[in-house]
Amino acid sequence: MNAQIVHCTPGRLRIKIPAARHNIAFFSDLQQKLLSAEGISSVTINPTAASLVIVHDGDVDPRAVCRSLPGLAVTSFAMCPHTKAIARGDSERGNDTDLVFLLAKLLPLIFAGHPIARLAEIVGEPILRAVVEDMMRPRSYRLPVTAKEEEELVAIAA
Repeated sequence: MNAQIVHCTPGRLRIKIPAARHNIAFFSDLQQKLLSAEGISSVTINPTAASLVIVHDGDVDPRAVCRSLPGLAVTSFAMCPHTKAIARGDSERGNDTDLVFLLAKLLPLIFAGHPIARLAEIVGEPILRAVVEDMMRPRSYRLPVTAKEEEELVAIAA
């Protein structure tokens, strides 16, 4: 049976097997065989989409994982580089700024009948970014808003 690598990142491999679409028994059997292999931490099957996702240790070569699949001729190895994953910090994920961007783009659409909507988009995005950045900072790193808060922080620290 032919299988194709459709997505490959360090530690994760997604394979499609079109000929086995809707064959639950085939995918379940394949899942059990792969889970027994060393270095494989999880296998998620989707018989409806004719695909499976293999999560493996960074030290496992995805090509070797593919070759170990019984009865399958796996193609598209060129799409599957073998590299180590690079850890990213939370600040690089961009979840908070993605929300800000979405709000800055959607709010003017909601109020599109108003002539000031475009100006709100241009001015609002940097303000929203600053507010979200301040809210995402741990409380101990926020700048005090008033002199009273500053005195309270000094008293707590002492």
